[in-house]
Amino acid sequence: MAAVRRKALYALVVTASVLGAAEWAARQSSAEMPQWSARDTPSVVMTGHPTRLWGLAAGERKNVDTVATIDAIGLRSPVPAEPRADGAQRIMILGDSSFFGFGVADDQTMAAHLSRRLDGVEVINGAVPGYSTEQSRRLMADVGWDLDPTLLVVANFWSDTNFEPFHDRDLLATADLSQSRFGSRIALMRWMATALAAINPAASGQIVTWPRGQPLPNATERRVPVDDYAANLDGLIRDARERGIGVVLFTPPSPVEIEATVRPPHQWDPYRAAQRAVAAAHGLPHIDATGPFGDAVAHDSSGGLERWFLDDLHPTAAGQRLMARLVARVLKARNWPDDPLVGVADPAIDENAIVDTTPASRAGRPVGDRSPISNLFSGPATAERSPPPQTAPPERTAPAPVVLRLQGGTPPYAVTVQSDGVTVASARVSEPRELSLDAPRTPLVVTATDADGVRRTQELSADERSLNVSF
Repeated sequence: MAAVRRKALYALVVTASVLGAAEWAARQSSAEMPQWSARDTPSVVMTGHPTRLWGLAAGERKNVDTVATIDAIGLRSPVPAEPRADGAQRIMILGDSSFFGFGVADDQTMAAHLSRRLDGVEVINGAVPGYSTEQSRRLMADVGWDLDPTLLVVANFWSDTNFEPFHDRDLLATADLSQSRFGSRIALMRWMATALAAINPAASGQIVTWPRGQPLPNATERRVPVDDYAANLDGLIRDARERGIGVVLFTPPSPVEIEATVRPPHQWDPYRAAQRAVAAAHGLPHIDATGPFGDAVAHDSSGGLERWFLDDLHPTAAGQRLMARLVARVLKARNWPDDPLVGVADPAIDENAIVDTTPASRAGRPVGDRSPISNLFSGPATAERSPPPQTAPPERTAPAPVVLRLQGGTPPYAVTVQSDGVTVASARVSEPRELSLDAPRTPLVVTATDADGVRRTQELSADERSLNVSF
């Protein structure tokens, strides 16, 4: 019996030694995972987000020469505070900075113009700079569906088509692992997850790591490959159909095509074809804005292209108004909302149209063009990496559930959780109840606002993980 114990103890010691050596070796590799490396300040719109890599920071934010007002749940204001009334219509726009309204005031965005054109219809600006369809699907799961829209205008395009070192799906899956208790603390777990994912990538994405301080891989991967892009569009339409929500697909205008400064084919052409194919399969409208913008520029004797675009990508206030007019015109032509524009249950999507035909000469990010994804890396030292923030970011800690109990007041409630001034969790809650949010083990500030605008702000120490919020 003593011999058996000695053998068991020996095996335990050997196993612990091997695991310890493996953990040491894994730590020496300094495997880096995506994290936001910039502190939240009023001079920037973006901040880190626990489920979507980055998001919008609440408050009044500098937006070029104007201000962007961000609601407590991380969407550009105004966001409806009350539940949608029976029979009322509510539109939500998804997209990137072109639809968020880069450089455009709150009352001059596409959402604001569309709301004025459609009397009695609320329009929510759910666009976030840099968002792909992967991130917008997560945004809908986080807060979008709870806002109870009756129509989505899905305009995600430019970000999906961009070339970066990694696919969005892989970055999001890796960030999910890094937020977990084991992924954030045990280097061996990160190494094993990376190795296993390389053998059998999960449907949700492959885990990727890179050595801290080393150059990033070349930006040769689409953020969202065109087949995944089509699947995401189809998935959004199917998710909307389950809720009785309609969808319109929207391709943003291209100054390059309007000016003909670069000969086709363009790197985004396959994505426009994918939009068209998915829309056709579901019997839904597809708006391609480049043609109408080209006509507007051609007939504009006063300002030319500068009247419609701030730069080589972002529409001006006049451009935002034109995009709203295009959507309103299509909705009128399709007799919405009598025709709710809901997708079909089993669409026959033309797979021949879902092919990336971009020539090799057009693939990849131009030499010297800094990758915005580099903002997620705290370690790599490359020419592409943005300068480090003047103030060090807060230390990352493993997340743990925070239980909030909402009582009284007038629902729905907007809830945000901040750590050292950075929003680490947010939710929209439709009724008084208990909810659980993941947040780091640091001192937290919890802010809850009800539909009447009554706000409750309370602090939690690093050791406290539950809170009663009473209105």
